[in-house]
Amino acid sequence: MTTNTKKNLVWAIRIIVAAVFILSAVGKLSIDSLLDKPLFALQNFERNFLVNGIGMGYDMAKILSRLLIGLEFSLAVLILLPFSLKKFVFPTLIGLLGVFSIHLLIQTIGGESSNCGCFGELIPMTPLQALIKNLITIGLLILPLTILREGLVEKKKFSMLVYLNLTVWILMFVFLPFGASNDDVVISVDSGYSGYFEDINKDEKIICFFSPTCEHCQETGKILSEFRSKEPEAFPEIRILFMDEAGDGSPTDIEAYFEVIGAEYPYKVLSIEEYIPVFWEDHNFPGVKYLSHGKEVAYYSGTEDQKFDHEKIFDMDQLVEEIRKNK
Repeated sequence: MTTNTKKNLVWAIRIIVAAVFILSAVGKLSIDSLLDKPLFALQNFERNFLVNGIGMGYDMAKILSRLLIGLEFSLAVLILLPFSLKKFVFPTLIGLLGVFSIHLLIQTIGGESSNCGCFGELIPMTPLQALIKNLITIGLLILPLTILREGLVEKKKFSMLVYLNLTVWILMFVFLPFGASNDDVVISVDSGYSGYFEDINKDEKIICFFSPTCEHCQETGKILSEFRSKEPEAFPEIRILFMDEAGDGSPTDIEAYFEVIGAEYPYKVLSIEEYIPVFWEDHNFPGVKYLSHGKEVAYYSGTEDQKFDHEKIFDMDQLVEEIRKNK
């Protein structure tokens, strides 16, 4: 392979990686509202992925979000410039992706399948998908430091790196000031269930997927009702999607279900054919999903003796903890 060929390959890698980091930074600002409400979009990232996702405090999330996005922008620029590529820029990129990959691996092992936030809401990715993306990117970055080393031309001006990073970080805090509290800014997303319940994407909701004669569904309904009766103002409102077992709307079975659990909630009834793609295709009864402004926070389904590998069995203590963290 000639030196010119190696140089061209290195440039291709630099452009690809720069594009990935720019997309990641812009995605965290939410492209839909970037131009008219960038601060609100940033606060959405802070709330959904730093505060609710990893339990960080709001004040720290405000600082870290700007530092992280600023770092992504600056690294995207630095990889296209010829300064200290071998000793700083490429190793920093690999190290940053490595740290993120460890976090993603832990989430993947723990069965997490919701959007990891790597690209914000712009490109939703599960932790596993993001981990694969990071590993591929790390592999590309290693090539210019090893077999394509001759094609990586650089100048040793470390001061340029410092100046650029500081400039980008300062601009992040200037153009995206802390402003209003995150508690005052709420951006709802489409949960996919607004066709059944108009208010499902507002505030916090628990949507349940039940079969009215299922004993596990009845027991889960009892537990949820008991907790909600203790703190009705603090516990999310409950909505239920019932599967029509009887084929006639199951009015008798549903009436009996509410008598068993000792409470009634807004509900919709779907035929078995309608129910399969909504829930039954890849989950087992009972199903409980916790939504915050339309975004999935926690999803439980199946039983100890009947569940898919990706399912997490309903645990009231875990749900309460998720609700507490989301406040």
